[in-house]
Amino acid sequence: MADEPLPLRTEPQARAIPAGTTMRFVLLVVLMLASSSSMLPTALTAAGLNDGPQCLLAAGVATGRTPPAEVLHSAAYRACIAEHGPVPWWVAPTVPVALLLLACGLFFALPAWRSRRSRAVPLAVVDHDSRILRQLEQLAQVAGLKRVPRVVVDPFAASTGAAVFGSDRRPIVRLHGGLLTRRSSAPEDFEAVLLHELAHIRNGDVTLTYATVALWRTFIAAVLVPYAVGFGILVFNAYAPESPPYEISLPAWRALVLPLLMTVVIYLARSDVLRSRELHADLTAARWGANPRIWGAVAPAPPVGVLPRALRSFTELWHTHPRWDLRREALADSTAMFEVPALLMFLTGTAAALVNSQLWHFVAHAGLASRWAWNLTIALLPATLVTGVAGTALWRSVVHRLLTARPRLNGARAGLWLGVGMAVGELFGNRIAVDRLLPGEPVMVVPVVLVGLAFAWWVTQCSHLWFTVRRGRAIHPPMALVLAGACLALCAWFWWWQDFGVIIANIPGLLTNPLGPGTEGLPVDPAGQYDAILNATARAVPLLGTTVAVPLALPAVAVLWVVPLTAWAVRRVPPGRVPSAVPGIGGSAVPAEPLPALRRALLAGMLGGVLCWAAVAGVKAHMHGWQPPVRLRGIAAPLLFQTGACAALLAGAAVAALVAGLLVDRYRLIAALVAAHAAALAGYGGVWVLSASDGCIGAISTFTTACDWRPVAVWQAFQYLLGIVLVLVTVVGIASAAVASVARRALRRGTRPAAPARAGKEPRGPVLRRSVVGVLCAGAIGVPTALLSLPGPPETGVAASSVKPAAHPRFAAQEASGQADAWYGLGGRALVVRYNTVLEQLRTLGAEATQSADGDALVASRLPSICVGFGKVARDADAFFPVPDPRVLPSWRTFTTMAAKGSRDCLDGLDRNDNDLVATGMKEINQSTAAADSINAWITASRAGRP
Repeated sequence: MADEPLPLRTEPQARAIPAGTTMRFVLLVVLMLASSSSMLPTALTAAGLNDGPQCLLAAGVATGRTPPAEVLHSAAYRACIAEHGPVPWWVAPTVPVALLLLACGLFFALPAWRSRRSRAVPLAVVDHDSRILRQLEQLAQVAGLKRVPRVVVDPFAASTGAAVFGSDRRPIVRLHGGLLTRRSSAPEDFEAVLLHELAHIRNGDVTLTYATVALWRTFIAAVLVPYAVGFGILVFNAYAPESPPYEISLPAWRALVLPLLMTVVIYLARSDVLRSRELHADLTAARWGANPRIWGAVAPAPPVGVLPRALRSFTELWHTHPRWDLRREALADSTAMFEVPALLMFLTGTAAALVNSQLWHFVAHAGLASRWAWNLTIALLPATLVTGVAGTALWRSVVHRLLTARPRLNGARAGLWLGVGMAVGELFGNRIAVDRLLPGEPVMVVPVVLVGLAFAWWVTQCSHLWFTVRRGRAIHPPMALVLAGACLALCAWFWWWQDFGVIIANIPGLLTNPLGPGTEGLPVDPAGQYDAILNATARAVPLLGTTVAVPLALPAVAVLWVVPLTAWAVRRVPPGRVPSAVPGIGGSAVPAEPLPALRRALLAGMLGGVLCWAAVAGVKAHMHGWQPPVRLRGIAAPLLFQTGACAALLAGAAVAALVAGLLVDRYRLIAALVAAHAAALAGYGGVWVLSASDGCIGAISTFTTACDWRPVAVWQAFQYLLGIVLVLVTVVGIASAAVASVARRALRRGTRPAAPARAGKEPRGPVLRRSVVGVLCAGAIGVPTALLSLPGPPETGVAASSVKPAAHPRFAAQEASGQADAWYGLGGRALVVRYNTVLEQLRTLGAEATQSADGDALVASRLPSICVGFGKVARDADAFFPVPDPRVLPSWRTFTTMAAKGSRDCLDGLDRNDNDLVATGMKEINQSTAAADSINAWITASRAGRP
C-alpha cells in the first residue's frame, strides 16, 4: 500500500499484532454512527418530518408529561400531526443500520472498481517467464500464507510502490509499473515492497482498510451531503424575507459547526486507522528479513525546533501514511507502538460522549427515559467503549513499560486528552449547550475533563500495581478486574451525567441555587447566628443528593479503593520471566519492585479518623454551650450538627489522603483513596458512637441530658448524608492525591533523584496484613450495602430532599421558551405574518384614501377584501393551538374574537352602507391588533428565555 519502497531492516522484531488498529477501527465505526445520528434531526427537520413531537409542545404539554385526552383529540393536534407527522421511534436506529449496509455494498464494489481492466492487467500479461509469480510464491511461504494472492499490474503507474485491496479472504495485490522496471536493478527493493504488502495480508489489514475507506466515503455521500442540503433549506427558511423583525433565527453557527467537527473527527479517526496498520506492516516485514539496504533510501529529517516539530506532529495526524522518520523510529524501537496516543484518547472521549448523547435522545424520544434498565444501558455502552479502548491501551502500555524496564506511565496526559474529547463531544452534541455557544453553567465542562483524567490515572496505577503483584502468573484475571471496576465507575458517572449533570449544565444558576430564587421554608436559626451555614447547607444538600440518586454511585465508590486494596492481600512471588500480557514481548524479566508499605496509608487513615473524632467532639461541645430551647426549636439544631459532623468527616479524610500521598513514593492515588475512606469509616464510627450515647458525657451533651443508647435513630439520621459523604470522600481523595503529587514533584526539583526501590523480603505478618485488608474491604462493601438495602427515614426536611429540576423556575423558563418556539414554528408565525400583511394593507388604504380626491370610492373597492382577509386569519387562528402560556391566553382570545367580529361588522356595514357599523368593525380590529402586539411581545420574550 505504500507508494515507495520501504526502508526496512533485518534485525529480528516482535511479531506485530494489530490489536491497536482494531480498536481504532471500532472507534471509527462508533464515531460515524454516532455522528450520523446527531445530524439526523436537522435533516428530518429540513424535510418537514421531525416536528411531530413539537405538536405537543405547541399545545402546551410539558416535556415528558402525558398529554391530556382533549389535546390528543383536538382538531388542531390532528391537523398538526397530519402535516408534520412524527418520526417513528425506529427511524433513529434504522439510519445507522442503513449506513452500515451502504458501506458494506461499497466495500464489495471497491475491489471490482480498482481491478478493472482499464486500470490493471493480470500478472501473466507482463510476467511471461513466471519469475515474478515464483518469487511471490516463495515470499508467501515466508509470510505463512496458505495461498498466493491474486496479482494484477498497473502498467501506467510510474511509482515504485504497490497496493493490496479486496478482503482478507480474497486479497488482490496491484504492482505499479515503476516497481516492475526497478525489479532488475534493485531486486532487494522489489522484495521489500512485496513483503510489506504480504504483511498487510498476514496481519488481516485488507478487510479493515477497505472497510475504513468504505465507511468514510459512505459518510461523505450519505450523511454529509444530505445534511448540507438540509442545512441550506433550513437557513433559507429561517432568513426568509417575510420573517418579522423579532424573528429569532435558527442557530446557524451550531448547525454549521456540528458537521464540520464531525467530519474532522471522523477523518482523523480514518487516518489514524490507516497510519497504524502501515507501522504494523513495517514491523512484520522487518521480522521476515526485508533487505536493510534501502533503509537509507530516504534521508533522515534534519533536526527542527519545538514549534516546527509541533507543527509536523499536527500535520502528521492528517496523513494516511506515517512520515519516513516515524517509520524508521518504529522499526528501530517498537516501543512507540505500545504508547497511548493523544489522538486515540481524544477520539475515544468524543465517541463516548456522542454515543451517550444519542442514546439519551433516542430513549427520551421513545418515552423510555424513566425506566431503570434503559438508563443503565445508555450509561453502560459509552462506559464500555471507553474502558475497552482507552483502558486496554493504558494497560498494554503499562505492562510494556514494565517488561522493557522503561519509566512508569503516569496516565495524566492520556487522561487529559480523554476528558477533553468527552467535553468536545458534549459541547457539540446539542445536549448541554442547546442553541447556544456555551452551556448555561460553563463550569460544568470542568468535571467532564476531570473524570477522564481520574479514569486514566486510576487505571494506570491499578494496572501497574496488579501486574507487579501478579508477575509470574496469568495476568488476564487482574486485568479484567481492574477494567471492570473502571467500567463500573464510568457507568455511574454517565448515569449521573445524563440524569442530572445535563440539566445542571443547561440551566444558569441551578448550580449555585438548586432550590430556585425566592424559595421559602428554609431552616432558620431564630437567633440569626447560623443563618449563612443553614442556608448554604439547605441549598447544597439537594444538589449533592443527586450523586446518591444513581444506584451505581455507592458500589462504584467502594470499587475504586477495594480493587487496588486487595492487591496487598495477594501473595507476591519473586521476579522472573513473565508470561507477557503484551503480544510480541513474552518472557521478559521484570525487575523486583516491592509494594509500598500499606501501614503508611493506614497510619494516615488512623490520623484522619482521630481528627474526625476530635472534630465531632468539638462540634458537640460547641453546641452544648447554646442550649436555650428557643435556639433548638425546629430542624435548625439537628441540621447544624449534621453539617458539622459531615464537615469533620470530609476534613479528616482530606488530611488523611494528603498525608498518605506525601508519605508514599508510588501509587499516591491508591494510597490517598485508601487513607481517605479508612478515615471516613473510622470518623463515622465516632459520629455514631458519640451521637448514640448523647447525654452520657455532660460536657458534649447536645440534644439530651439522659444517658441512653440510640444506635438506630443515629443511623437513620445520618443514613442519607453518609452516602453523600462517601462520594465526596472519593472526590477529596483524588484531589488530595493530585496536590500531593504536585508538592512532591516540586520538592524533588533541584535534588538528586531517589534511588530505585530494591527488592525486600516479604513483610512480616502477612496474616495480620490480610486481616486488616479484609476488615477494610468489609467496611467498604458493608456500609454501601447497608445504605442501599436498609430502609431510610421518612423523606422530611432538607436533608432528605433532592433536586427536582422540572420545578425550578429557570427550567420552567426554558420549557416556556421551547413551547413558544414550537407554537411559533408550526403555525403561529404564519398567522402573525398574514395578520400583519392584512393590517398593512388596511393602513396603506387609509393613507391613500386621505390623499385621494375620490377616497370613498377607493375604500369601497378595496376594503371588502381586507375585511375578508381579517376574517380568514381569525378562522385559521381559531382552528390552531391557543398560545401555550396561560398569561397570554386572554390576549389570544381577544385577538381571535375581535378579528372575527371586526371582519363581520366591517362586511355587514359595507353591505348596508352603514358607516357607523364599519367604524365599529375598525375599532374591533384595533382591539385585535393590540392583542396581537401582546402576543408578539410574548413570543419575543419567551423565545429569548425571558419569563
